[in-house]
Amino acid sequence: MNPIEEMRQSYRDMIPLAGVGDEVESVRDISIEANSPARKITLRIYTPKQEAPQANLPIFLFMHGGGFISGDLDTHDVLLRGICNGAKCVVVSVDYRLAPEHPFPAGLEDVYAALLWTSDHAAELGGDKTRIVIGGDSAGGNLAASLALLARDRKGPQLQGQWLMYPTVSNRMDTESWVKLGDEHFPTRELNSVMISSYIAEGTSIDDPLAAPLWAELSNLPPALVQAGGIDPLSDECRQYAQKLEKSGNEASFLFYPKHEHGFIQFYKDEENFPGAKPAFEQGLSWLREVFSRKAR
Repeated sequence: MNPIEEMRQSYRDMIPLAGVGDEVESVRDISIEANSPARKITLRIYTPKQEAPQANLPIFLFMHGGGFISGDLDTHDVLLRGICNGAKCVVVSVDYRLAPEHPFPAGLEDVYAALLWTSDHAAELGGDKTRIVIGGDSAGGNLAASLALLARDRKGPQLQGQWLMYPTVSNRMDTESWVKLGDEHFPTRELNSVMISSYIAEGTSIDDPLAAPLWAELSNLPPALVQAGGIDPLSDECRQYAQKLEKSGNEASFLFYPKHEHGFIQFYKDEENFPGAKPAFEQGLSWLREVFSRKAR
């Protein structure tokens, strides 16, 4: 297999390692229409277990990781079931188009279309359009950060927050953590180069602010939680992003987990091999519940 096929297969092979997903009230896949170009986007909708059904639940719109070239609705199912019940929110997971078949900005435009649809149909989902938080891990964290920029610049739906799990926010691979960790720790410099070259089509700058939001103008964005592990080549750019968000006048928190590698929160149920993942997951949930409890921005 070529590196892209290997990445896709390895991600699918990791699904059992995430454990058994929690029982939620309902899970359903739906297909929505989008234009320019005309296409269909699959969304997976989770509703939480509740003592009594409630309307106007908050909504968490999630973009999965996988280096822009892999991952799908199933790879993150266990994580999202936990978030759905843990935050008592409707979760909408987006099956966006992947590179290299669909390079930047195809995936980003898919998640923006999903945001518009979610806002317009929130009541049908039992959700509250004034309490939408976006989030994602790794490449999905990149898409979430870029989605916040698009929603601001296109005067789209007002967002309540953004939960960014070890997002890739710079394509330069020039930080100290990349120098120290990039040869041996996932995602290695070699693998990350494949992902970037697959996602960023020829003729597009790797510093395009919607592909590398660290280089964007970051004022007037929703509150952010950024999490990263200490054995992750991306850790320095994650820290820099949180710092730049705060310096640009936004509310931003950075939580650092020194003993963990990239992608660890997804495996929060495996406390033996990822002992810090469950606390990191629960800290994210606590932040999410607190943001949901606020009045709409």
